[in-house]
Amino acid sequence: MSCRKLLALLMINLTLGLPAMGQTITPGPACLRPVPDVDPRKSIFVTELDVVQNAISLEDVLGLLARQSGIPGLEAIDLWDQWWDTQNTSPGLGLGLNCDDRVDANGIPVINRFPIECPRNEGAEINIDPFDPASSAFYEPIALVNRMDLMPSDGANCGEYRVIFARRSGVNNRLRRNLVIFEATLPNPRPGCGSEGCREIAEFWASLSRISDPMARAALLREFYLRGDPSQGIEPVIHISHLSPGAGQIRTNQFLNTQANSVDWQLREYKLALFCTGPASNCELQFVPVSVKTNPWGQLYDEFSGQSQTRRFMRQFLTQVDELANPDITQFSNSISNEFNAGQSNSQGSENDYTAHFDPSGNFARAIQRRLRNLGSPLSPTEIIRRSQTQSCAGCHQLNNTSPANLLGDGMVWPQSLGFVHVTERATDSIGGVPHFRISPALDRVFVPHRERVFESYLADLPCIRCMSLPLGDGSNTPDFIAVPAVPDGSAPLPLTPAEIEILDADRKMDSSAIPIGGPRGIH
Repeated sequence: MSCRKLLALLMINLTLGLPAMGQTITPGPACLRPVPDVDPRKSIFVTELDVVQNAISLEDVLGLLARQSGIPGLEAIDLWDQWWDTQNTSPGLGLGLNCDDRVDANGIPVINRFPIECPRNEGAEINIDPFDPASSAFYEPIALVNRMDLMPSDGANCGEYRVIFARRSGVNNRLRRNLVIFEATLPNPRPGCGSEGCREIAEFWASLSRISDPMARAALLREFYLRGDPSQGIEPVIHISHLSPGAGQIRTNQFLNTQANSVDWQLREYKLALFCTGPASNCELQFVPVSVKTNPWGQLYDEFSGQSQTRRFMRQFLTQVDELANPDITQFSNSISNEFNAGQSNSQGSENDYTAHFDPSGNFARAIQRRLRNLGSPLSPTEIIRRSQTQSCAGCHQLNNTSPANLLGDGMVWPQSLGFVHVTERATDSIGGVPHFRISPALDRVFVPHRERVFESYLADLPCIRCMSLPLGDGSNTPDFIAVPAVPDGSAPLPLTPAEIEILDADRKMDSSAIPIGGPRGIH
């Protein structure tokens, strides 16, 4: 419908006192708008030292979460200790879960029924102060990330907004590295407007490209992450509800070696959960270890592994061949049911090397080949498995870096990380004479340009009639809590198990099935 017809319809509705679709509307700008040109290193993937280091700190993040919980006396360091104690054996600090709380029939610690390494060296982080800038154990911010490309096309939320921290010891010691990333899902402040309800958030990020002063950009980003915009109903990025079941997640990228114990580089995932016996009762705020998404246990690719889930996994995998055969490197994907996801993703060794478990001449391979033949695809079953591996944390970060694992068929080559990471604390680049933490070739040449195109297209797609529904709140939403039974003496809640958290996460996401505006690929 043309702008003229839409405006005519608007005037008729206004004359008759009939708001469009039950909303208060006003004439908007012209339908056609030139595609804006944002600076991706200011508005998409921000690693400028003067910006990130002045915008936010790990103590800011954990301190705000502690205050939002309403738990008397809870401090940032308490959350830190509980988080990393999950990688120690019980009884640990007695603050929550430990890595051996769930074991299989053979007594092996598990997450989501798959084995995990327990304990890990990173459990010793309970003994350090991550907030001390004078310490080699200080965790400094290295990136602030706009992932509006993850916004569902129906505007169920406004995508994810991330902050990455790295342990300073990694700058000079490649064997003493640890990175953490908070990936918060930001609610749509005007859900009645669908995806249009996220426009103010998009305009905020776009505005950063027009500001030359890094300190001014740092101040604006600090406000956005820690306070939001209450006048527009935009909640702060850092919020318990935005990292809880049904929303975002926290991920870790761990490689803290010691002389006594050398470990593989490993990635893990957490949900933040506020457990309460009632809205105003005694509560506990905990980091809960959960499965790593789109990260199936490697042995499921081996038809003779003896894993009880193997046959079910292979049946589901065959339904994903069409998506994995997509010729666009930014679009191919696979959707993995959570029952198949492991609790850790190893960037070294064979555990997550799917091609090492896969028999290219077996029945599974022949079933994949039949599907490819029906699609008219020139790809081989092995290339489909390699593509699936890129969707896992380990594949995206390391295992698909070199030949032949990076050869994905149809002339496609998986772009490289920086060796385990996609943004590094160990090196900087000068961009326009300004130092930025270095990002990977994969981000720089492929994925950030794709996200920029998606973001600019959203900004340019301005409707003739602007949706003016009022925001839901003032940006200070009460954190979601999980009601749980009290212990017999009523002194504390009984937290849900990680498996129950996974179920709750899936239940809360059940209605959010729309494909993201950037394509079907998940969190990587």
